[in-house]
Amino acid sequence: MTCKRLVLTGSRRPTAEQVERLTAQRIEVVHHPVIETIPVDFQLPAELDWLIVTSPTGVERIQSELPFLQHTKIAVVGSKTAAALIKQGRTPDFIPSAFTGDVLVEELRPLLRTGQRICFARGNRSRQEPLERLKNAVAAEVLEVITYETKLRVIPPDLLQQTAYIGLQSPSAVEAIAPLCQETTATYVTIGPITEQAARRFGLTPLLVAAVYTLDGLIDCILEEELL
Repeated sequence: MTCKRLVLTGSRRPTAEQVERLTAQRIEVVHHPVIETIPVDFQLPAELDWLIVTSPTGVERIQSELPFLQHTKIAVVGSKTAAALIKQGRTPDFIPSAFTGDVLVEELRPLLRTGQRICFARGNRSRQEPLERLKNAVAAEVLEVITYETKLRVIPPDLLQQTAYIGLQSPSAVEAIAPLCQETTATYVTIGPITEQAARRFGLTPLLVAAVYTLDGLIDCILEEELL
């Protein structure tokens, strides 16, 4: 039996345990990030009531600010972002039930009060929609700070030609892969509904969507497909 190949395009390497789960089913894992993260200078606004962090990279960027945020509540999107914050010695004050910015805004809104100062700390390519929805939903001062920038990296077309699955872990990854869609017959696997929407806009098929919006969920989706 020959091995199949999975190309993971996210910035963070899969863990040894995640790779082992796939190799046990004869799936070779190739990690090729299609996004490069570039730190930028920033300054958080003073006297924040809430800080919203949307990625583990965002946590890394605000790490030095955490001692000054003792009276600021922190909301995060997703278990990986929460784990990154906990690793820095701070427990998140809010995690949404589903790991998207839209769900975070919907579920956080009842906890917000008139006149509060709320800040999104995010990357330059993060979706603008959750920020705008929050601005329209609450009588509060909603701010944003760009803590890092991302740029797309080229992926070698020959890497995709012998690939069975391509893991898409962000809309930016979809944008990077889409111009090469004619180079592969791989099945695209998205990490959640926002990335799925981007993939459908670009016409990427065939397409699978993880039921749980994490890398483990993406891997589960692939392994379930292999059992069919």
